[in-house]
Amino acid sequence: MLTQANDDDGAIASFREAIRISPDYADAHANLGATLTPTDSEQAIHELEKAVALAPTLVKAQFNLAEAYGSNSKYGTTKEIEQLRKVIGLSPRFARARLALGKALLHDGKVADSVTELQEATRLEPQNGEAHYQLGLALARAGRKEEAEPELKKGRELVSTDDRNQNANLDITEGRMALDNGDLDQAAIKFNHAIKLQPESSDAQRFLGMVLEKQGDTGAASAAYRKTLDLNPGDLFAKQRLETLGITESGEDDPAKMTELESYFRGSRFEEVEPLLTAYVDQHPKSSWGWYALGYSQFAQKKIGLSIQSLAKSLQLDVKNVEAHKILGRDLMMIGRFDAAQTEFEQGIRYNPESAEIHYDLGKLFSIQDNWAPARKEFEAALRIDSFYLEAMDALGMTLEALGDDAGAVAEYQKAIALNDERKGNFSSALVNLSAYYNRTSDPGKALEHANKALELDPKSDRAWFQKGKADEGEGRLENAVDAVSRAISLNWRASSYYYVLPGLYRRLGKTEESRKALDSFTRLDKETNELEKMRRSKANPVGVPPRPGGEHE
Repeated sequence: MLTQANDDDGAIASFREAIRISPDYADAHANLGATLTPTDSEQAIHELEKAVALAPTLVKAQFNLAEAYGSNSKYGTTKEIEQLRKVIGLSPRFARARLALGKALLHDGKVADSVTELQEATRLEPQNGEAHYQLGLALARAGRKEEAEPELKKGRELVSTDDRNQNANLDITEGRMALDNGDLDQAAIKFNHAIKLQPESSDAQRFLGMVLEKQGDTGAASAAYRKTLDLNPGDLFAKQRLETLGITESGEDDPAKMTELESYFRGSRFEEVEPLLTAYVDQHPKSSWGWYALGYSQFAQKKIGLSIQSLAKSLQLDVKNVEAHKILGRDLMMIGRFDAAQTEFEQGIRYNPESAEIHYDLGKLFSIQDNWAPARKEFEAALRIDSFYLEAMDALGMTLEALGDDAGAVAEYQKAIALNDERKGNFSSALVNLSAYYNRTSDPGKALEHANKALELDPKSDRAWFQKGKADEGEGRLENAVDAVSRAISLNWRASSYYYVLPGLYRRLGKTEESRKALDSFTRLDKETNELEKMRRSKANPVGVPPRPGGEHE
């Protein structure tokens, strides 16, 4: 928090105290090193080397170590380049590392290599003005002037936008200093200028409200706090100030009650919290948070119709509630309203482009419709934002496999498996998918190995049992295969594909009656699935879905 408030001295003291209490606290060493880099690169390197020794997979610590090497004359660009290559090895989609490596290579005279890295940086982060500008410089150095000019131009345009944002942040910092010093007029000037440069800044609005409140203009302060909440509904300070000023309406939130209710979510006590949230929205009918929380509790209990109604109400009150868009999208995806679900996920991304989770959800939506190219784009976007997102790695693997890139798919599955092992987690899906890949490519030995590993992590994985059954069949162990597929069916009797495999196994074992029964079950379930799909496609609008403000496709 002190780092975010630009209080480096206070931050350094707190990080050092954390390390004194826990000397092997890797994150504390990493953050201390990053904070020290501008003023004491030698000590920064010491702390960052300690951090990466304790936790080699801390990519940001590895990256900050590269920057510290680059800022220290004792090491220079050679060591910086070596370290940046390590970072990219850990996280190939880390755009900032690609940019830093491109700049270091250009400084070192390795122009062709620099162009390659900077092109990758702009591909990974198209709105990075510095990356485009540095690419333009590198292309010019390489004698490719026609290609250089548009990159330089685009870089200048994007940097100009970044400059406005940076100037707004500088105004906020100077305004806070003036506010601390009691110079309210100067603080108001700075915060108003920040709002002019960056109208979507909830921080500037909140601090302006504080100034206006101190000046005695409670009406204007109220308006500033309300604008803060429009931009950031979760800003508890603005909510508390509105309540303190005595202008809370029936729709305003109760921060203390919100905190109490949120504790139920941390304990997954969804059934218990639902009636409490119903009472809350009765008392606070204009609370977007309340309706969202109610919808989430209902979603967690699979009360999809009620959840859709609650979340739609939340979005009527605050269309920028990203979490409500996300959960409503998941609701709609579950009932087969894929078009409406896509709209919700895209709205969520519009209001928060840096949400890895919503990019992942949108990718899953595309993938279940076999729309693989856009699915790949969304999974890659999720991983650019969060390079350790296990589910996205696994989903990208499935997508690459569907697109015919088997090598890329296996690489993604293996990365997810390795990361899960490192975390000592219980994520089994990548093992199951790799097992399915080996079954598909006629390598039942490897398929069985990975299915068994998946079952060690999750003995109740029907998908793992099914792949084990197929691998057993591939190696001629038909009785084992029947047992494994039967277990898969006992865990998920709605999967018609399991019944499709079982009749063939029984037939090869000479069990004609069992084969006939399994085939009948497959035929029945397959027919039901097809009928449900026809119903989904024919329904223009499900019963019980309330209209959204401005129409469904707002």
